[in-house]
Amino acid sequence: MDNSPILDLSAPEIKDLVYTKTNIGGWFFDAYLKMDHTSRLTITDHPVQTGAAITDHAFLQPRELSMDVAMSDVNESTVPGQFSGGYSRSVQAFYVLKELQQLRVPIQVHTRLGLYPNMLIEVLTAPDDYTTFEGMRCSVTFREILVAQVTTVQISARPEVTDNSRRGNPEPVTPNQSILKQMSGLLLGN
Repeated sequence: MDNSPILDLSAPEIKDLVYTKTNIGGWFFDAYLKMDHTSRLTITDHPVQTGAAITDHAFLQPRELSMDVAMSDVNESTVPGQFSGGYSRSVQAFYVLKELQQLRVPIQVHTRLGLYPNMLIEVLTAPDDYTTFEGMRCSVTFREILVAQVTTVQISARPEVTDNSRRGNPEPVTPNQSILKQMSGLLLGN
């Protein structure tokens, strides 16, 4: 398998796992140490002359998900062939996360608490010291991108005819004069 993070999610060895086990875009890491699920509602408020501010609207912000994932160089992959072809499984796993981030293509993240479609990797943080020499621990922060649905609606069966309408003959009009100008004209005899 090459170093590309493109996966065939309909492949027999992945298809049954994608919607049942925690994964990031079809990639199965050795451990998911911690997950923070954030859903935020923004409530608008506007001050009024007397009393407290009034609320007239509320909307959901894009969801956020933070995961601490871990990889070991001594384990075998859940899916045969994942994270192979590099220096080690842990280094290859970090390269996959970096490439998923650089592609800027929405991915699907499945967790025990829910399915998150349309997620982008916003932040990757991976400390590298003597404790991670034969493994990797990485914090991955995702943010949902909201996708608008566009629909074209036909309003009338008749085509617009404004370009074909008669406009008539325009005639010059004298501009309105102010009352002061009119009065000064009367006083001066104009």
